[in-house]
Amino acid sequence: MKSKSEFYKAFFAALVEQGIEVHRSTSTDYLADFYWKDQLIAFFTRMDSLEKNPFVTVPDRLMSGIQDLARKTALQLGICTEKPYTDKDAKIANGVYKLCEYGDVVLACKHHPLFEYVFSTYRLSPDNGTPVQRQYFYNKEEALENFACRSGLVDERKLFNEAELLLIHDEMVKFLITPNDKTVVQFEQVQILIDKLEDLLPALKDREIHLDYEQEFAHDYDGNPEALEVADER
Repeated sequence: MKSKSEFYKAFFAALVEQGIEVHRSTSTDYLADFYWKDQLIAFFTRMDSLEKNPFVTVPDRLMSGIQDLARKTALQLGICTEKPYTDKDAKIANGVYKLCEYGDVVLACKHHPLFEYVFSTYRLSPDNGTPVQRQYFYNKEEALENFACRSGLVDERKLFNEAELLLIHDEMVKFLITPNDKTVVQFEQVQILIDKLEDLLPALKDREIHLDYEQEFAHDYDGNPEALEVADER
């Protein structure tokens, strides 16, 4: 899960499919109001918890179902469920544990009742050592990567983001399947690169690469794209 917004979108859509209406709350204390059979039955707080409306009768089974759906949605989107710290790790405040510190950057984690283990990275203010520029993560790997880059342990200029890796993968696959003067060595090197990219992002293996065949293969017909039409007619 990359952000809480991603969770809200999926969770609220799932509720609507179950016949529960979701409206933006008019109260600053809540994020959304849930309606069932034209009754306001519950509130979703800005702290990401579910509160039952005390002024109406709501079946416990219905409330449990909503809570279970929230949990199921979070798990499907990918959250960290394995505890990343122990009692030996430094406990900062409010249930936050320090996992690592390098230079003026800290990697921390806190348990959340819905999102399990939520990570954050932040800098320590040079004036008083208080946390500044905090960023939150719901995926352990993304938190570790962010900490490594922010702290300077890894040179960010030498890394590629996911969008860049997708583009590189597309171009490498096109290189293999389109006609060109590639050598055996080049073919093998590109295939090794593709395998590495797919190890980093397994979802790449199932993607379809869409080609503009007229543009990609036109040179097979002496540089005359119109020859494609003739070939098709045959």
